[in-house]
Amino acid sequence: MKLLWLPEAVSDLDGIYDYYAIHNPRAAAVLYNSILDDAQALRTNPLIAPKEPLLEDAPREYRSLLVAKEKYKLIYTILEEKGVLIIHVFACRQNPAKLQVTTLRRI
Repeated sequence: MKLLWLPEAVSDLDGIYDYYAIHNPRAAAVLYNSILDDAQALRTNPLIAPKEPLLEDAPREYRSLLVAKEKYKLIYTILEEKGVLIIHVFACRQNPAKLQVTTLRRI
């Protein structure tokens, strides 16, 4: 199955890298690659993650995969013919209500 990234999700990932690169470029690269590597599991098993409870009222089914030692959530949906679409890379330290607002703006 293909792994597709919404441009905003790529921007999330780049922002994470930029934030950590200020203090430690090597750690930023490790974190960036860790998130990408963890996302690869969705290619072979897109149902690996649970449905995201904060998005249960959304028009589509959204799931959230904890990545990078559970510091981030990959919010994604499964597009039957096209693959898995990653909508958002969300830092788990943020207010959970923000997840709903920022994700729903993207869809």
